[in-house]
Amino acid sequence: MRMQPLVRQLLVAAGSTLLLVVSGVAWYALSSPPVENLPLAEELVDIASPEGQRLLASSASRVDHAQLAPYLVAQERRAFCGPATVATVINAALRPRPPVTQTSVFNEAATSVKSEFALTLAGLTLEELAGFFRAHRLNVRVVHADRSDISSFRNAAAGALAESGTFLVVNYDRRVLKQSGAGHISPVGAFDGTTDRVLILDVATQKYPYTWVPLSTLWTAMNTVDPDSRQARGYLLVSAGIQSRDDAHR
Repeated sequence: MRMQPLVRQLLVAAGSTLLLVVSGVAWYALSSPPVENLPLAEELVDIASPEGQRLLASSASRVDHAQLAPYLVAQERRAFCGPATVATVINAALRPRPPVTQTSVFNEAATSVKSEFALTLAGLTLEELAGFFRAHRLNVRVVHADRSDISSFRNAAAGALAESGTFLVVNYDRRVLKQSGAGHISPVGAFDGTTDRVLILDVATQKYPYTWVPLSTLWTAMNTVDPDSRQARGYLLVSAGIQSRDDAHR
């Protein structure tokens, strides 16, 4: 039975429209994030401000800032906050030569967690982020916020950020910080116990500076549900050393 000309034309038009939509989504996902330099909410403090510098100077838990600073990179794609964070922490923890990049972090083990294409479209969940660190033989402790409490997080931050070789990575909802976007990942550089603030080394530097955030606000932002995993966001404690069998297969 011959296809009617009108039906054929409609199918061709539908196929062309679908191709344009798919091409547009791919272009958007693969393109570099635009420079926006967005303002911070009143309760947040830019590290470059006098107050931000004072907080860093007075912080007793700031070892990680110095360790991470030489390796900090801005995310190269819109959903690449995870790879940017992974590359930064791996380079600070292991100092590989040559340094890993946001694309070379996709080794065979990492790609088995999530492919570069899939990540470019959807980013990483907290468990997938942990899988990327484990793919590079780092020890990882995963803490979902709904299975912990703010006091435990405060103690973990104060300890990890004062200890050489242990890194704190947070997965949180930007909207709680009154920022543009939703789920986000970045390393943390310091904790100031006097003001109860943490320094988020935001890998989306085209949008926001490295920022001091009240720990309670960050905790609330982590204690939100990731729609992809349907689990609460949270944080990771990452360190180098011999990976235990349990951690390697978790």
